[in-house]
Amino acid sequence: MFPHAIMHESSITFLGFGLPAEQPAIGIILSEAMKHLTTGMWWLAVLPGLSLLVIVILFEAIGTHLRMLLDPYSAQE
Repeated sequence: MFPHAIMHESSITFLGFGLPAEQPAIGIILSEAMKHLTTGMWWLAVLPGLSLLVIVILFEAIGTHLRMLLDPYSAQE
């Protein structure tokens, strides 16, 4: 459930309802980067987006492998 929490936090802060703008969060970084897409600085949005994607996939993979190691019977379902 940790990857879902990361995605929820980043989407809420992206929309401006989460943390204040002074605190660092991936959603705030993406929100600020979206303002620069029209000026041709696409990498400001792509790099944080890719890092968010990699973090979520890594946590999902770690959780899946831990579940298989700790409870092999539930992994067969």
